[in-house]
Amino acid sequence: MIELWHATHSTCSQKVRLCLAEKRLRWKSHFVDLRRFQHLDPSFLALNPGAMVPVLKDGGRVICESMVINEYLDDAYREPRLRPRDPLERARMREWTLYVAQEPTWAVKVPSFQKNIRPELAGRYSDEEMNAMATKMPNRETAARWVKAVKDGFPQAEIDASLARLAKTLDRMDAALASGPWLAGEEYSLADVDMAPFVHRIAAIDRAMIKPGARVADWYARMQGREAFHIAMGWRPTEGPT
Repeated sequence: MIELWHATHSTCSQKVRLCLAEKRLRWKSHFVDLRRFQHLDPSFLALNPGAMVPVLKDGGRVICESMVINEYLDDAYREPRLRPRDPLERARMREWTLYVAQEPTWAVKVPSFQKNIRPELAGRYSDEEMNAMATKMPNRETAARWVKAVKDGFPQAEIDASLARLAKTLDRMDAALASGPWLAGEEYSLADVDMAPFVHRIAAIDRAMIKPGARVADWYARMQGREAFHIAMGWRPTEGPT
């Protein structure tokens, strides 16, 4: 039995849900409400001391980090393949999945927190309550981001810097897509799976960043046409797969 601890709007949770949907795997959902800080509950910290979703459990084996989880799923459940057969395309795929983990994963956080987290939480928690929550967070950078989102929000210069990083991600994608329909080349792969939630989030933050006619716009439209994309992005706690 595959089990997944995840959050609805978490981009990294969406990565794993997309991989599961592409492979048509059945899984048991454990919804973690980040906005009520359920990722700080002792039961969840016992699974992942880093207090980050998603976490996957398969037959008693616990795996953290979305990039690693998706690689595990493609190894453990071979069909349909989500890694290219061609060695060069497989290397390109790995370059992309690593890039996603290192760059857009972090660049997207400031505008996401400003647009989504701050409006909901700013009036829910007092400064004292937020500070108390922050002290429980294992990562100091993550704690500071939550506090800033709830208390004062992010300065425009910080938001603009994050958006500039995301624009560079789109430019990098556009250049890669000149060589094939998918990020690693001819085959749809984990490169596309891992990147999809971030382009989807960029579109939600500022749709104008995805320029009409650009190769990225075509790629995004094809991603949106996949059944697995709708399953992964449309997941809600009351209707998750079991």
